[in-house]
Amino acid sequence: MYRKVVEFMSSQVSSPSFHSHSVIRIFFRYVIPSILSLLAISTASLIDGFFIGNYVGTEALAAINLLMPFFSLLFGIALMLAVGGAIKAGLYIGAKEYRLASEIFSKTLMAVFIITACTVPIALFFAQPLFLILGADPELIPWMNEYFNVIIYSTVVQLCGLVLYYFLRADDYPELGMHALLLGAVVNIILDSVFVYYFNWGLQGAAWATFIAQSMQILLLARYFFMKEHRLNIVWPKTSWLELLHTAYNGFSEFVNEFSIGVVILVLHWIVNTQSGVEGIAAFSVINYLIFVSLMTYYGIVDAMHAILAPNIGARRFSRVFDFMCLAGFSISILSLLFLSSIFIFRINIVEFFLKDEAVVVADLVSEFIFLIWPIFIFNGFNVLICAYLTCAQKPLHSTVIALLRSLFLPIILALIIYYFFKGNTYLYALPLAEMLTFSVAVFFIYRYRPSEIKKAII
Repeated sequence: MYRKVVEFMSSQVSSPSFHSHSVIRIFFRYVIPSILSLLAISTASLIDGFFIGNYVGTEALAAINLLMPFFSLLFGIALMLAVGGAIKAGLYIGAKEYRLASEIFSKTLMAVFIITACTVPIALFFAQPLFLILGADPELIPWMNEYFNVIIYSTVVQLCGLVLYYFLRADDYPELGMHALLLGAVVNIILDSVFVYYFNWGLQGAAWATFIAQSMQILLLARYFFMKEHRLNIVWPKTSWLELLHTAYNGFSEFVNEFSIGVVILVLHWIVNTQSGVEGIAAFSVINYLIFVSLMTYYGIVDAMHAILAPNIGARRFSRVFDFMCLAGFSISILSLLFLSSIFIFRINIVEFFLKDEAVVVADLVSEFIFLIWPIFIFNGFNVLICAYLTCAQKPLHSTVIALLRSLFLPIILALIIYYFFKGNTYLYALPLAEMLTFSVAVFFIYRYRPSEIKKAII
């Protein structure tokens, strides 16, 4: 099966830039826009946290964090379809089958729109039971309602924009995606300052800022359809919709990564709440922001690898695949060192950024949590990179194993074991331990399916 896939790719991929231009040039052409795009998302999220934590309160910060598992589920479904569909569209574009590329694009966009649009009325109707399932205390439910009633509509726009972003990159428009995400981030930051700080609209203001920013972002992404050389169009599909199942399978590890984060957060919220109450959840939300920023930076490199590696594997340019992976690994190493240094040097500033001066208990918990989880920033970047490599090498089962280990099974099992057998907040050691153990498995997989071994398998 793998031989057939590679033979198809090598015979059909027609864009010479991926396997003829300089490795460094191609790497940075895709990585820089990707990192800037995802850093824009991270910055907007951090600014959200700043305004909410400082001008609304720690309860509001905790309320938003409690909603994360629900939105992780929706994002996981959209990512699974978008990543898998974009890879398939890239193959069609390489084969100059633009109609088929447009059909998989259209099916993916329609599917994500239908799923999210249908979720809105159901989620609003069952909002109260949903909040209780997510572990909300009665005092937090009004805060969650205020935010949820607006942000749920924004999710429809945001996830459709996510599909556009990935497919534009498949059609060689990474810069347009970067510009759109940067615009969304800037608009979100400006509107946060106006709605939350100046108008004092609270969580509802933060939600409206996100909604308007996402709308501006998708409008800029739609500019793609007015470009002369675009090759993807919205069409009514003539081919079977079952094709989505195949693309979803190839992108399944993305779903596992995103959805599992939500499940782990749900479990940790329960443990944190029993240990430290609302203050603990607020402190843990700050830690979530730090992990989110680090992962967004690494995903900037990983997303670029999705676009770069597959054509070179298809063209049997395995030495270039090795070079790209070395560049990516070196970049992640540098970013990990910078991130860790920043956390320890500016730890007090980070706490003060998110919290009011009087939130002393929460600030102390944040400092303690940082010292417990810091090794996570050494290993998580390498794990997601290896996961992406295996997906591009047509090893979705192996990439899914890594995703399940690092983001679902190991964190939950280790957290529960440590919680029941040890005192204090040591259960947070589960997060870095999970990444460390997963890394050992990931290293075995990448050694087993390294470029030279894949080359032998198809000769």
